[in-house]
Amino acid sequence: MSYEHKGRVYRSFKHPMLEYIFNTITKSGTEGIGYNHSFTLADISSAYRALNIKEPASISNTILDLTRQDRGINSRLPESIIEFGYDLRKKTGNNFAGEFVYVGMGNAISSWYLWDIEPDYEVVCKNTIPEKIKPYLGRDEGALFSVIDYCDVLSYSLGDGIPQSIIRVQNPMKWQPNEIDGLYHSNINGVETLYPIEAKALSTGDHINLEQMLGAYNTAVSKLGDVEIVPLGIKMISNGMNIGVFKMAEGALSLHRFISVKFEPEIEAWTSIIKERRRRYNV
Repeated sequence: MSYEHKGRVYRSFKHPMLEYIFNTITKSGTEGIGYNHSFTLADISSAYRALNIKEPASISNTILDLTRQDRGINSRLPESIIEFGYDLRKKTGNNFAGEFVYVGMGNAISSWYLWDIEPDYEVVCKNTIPEKIKPYLGRDEGALFSVIDYCDVLSYSLGDGIPQSIIRVQNPMKWQPNEIDGLYHSNINGVETLYPIEAKALSTGDHINLEQMLGAYNTAVSKLGDVEIVPLGIKMISNGMNIGVFKMAEGALSLHRFISVKFEPEIEAWTSIIKERRRRYNV
């Protein structure tokens, strides 16, 4: 889908807005090239008004919507910004909305974890979801956390199989500047550990965003103090979930373990959509 504004064609109606902000900050590419440039929610609103483009219902999701998946740098930014060697990422705190990141010509940010390696190990969890609620179970993040709790997934995946050894504190955890999708707790062998979770649903197809996870991790560290914190990225898949255990390395998150979880008997609500797609497209 394309968007035309003042005789120019863009891939998104958000691209002219980003172009306006970038040109304002860098004086049309004559100043500050080679440095990162942050911008705020107020900058987005001002740009929409200046361009006479109707603002979306929620400007807080403007940059998040562009960075939910890695659809290529051209989906995130117009060519007029890319040609200066910039990419785009979401930024939070102090009313920040996003950041133009200098990566150099021909390069792009690699912030998404795509589960493109073999898991370190696989776990089969018993499907203990109550029969009376199975017909109502969805494929969104709320359903993901329901299954984690009903089937005690984290205890069997990370807690050496000790039932109820890793339990939910709260989801979501609405800390500022980064909301955490879910927070879990364990105290195994006297070691207290908290697990902030970045969750992705089957219904959206979103990818785990490492920048987003890092922001949530840093927020957890600032709020929780002297306790071990292990960030998790969890992606819902057909009749299962991928669990990534991450750790800090040189100021960034890197994958420490990849665990594949399946359920027996299968979770019908999580396999029916896949079966329907296969039937529809004859694959």
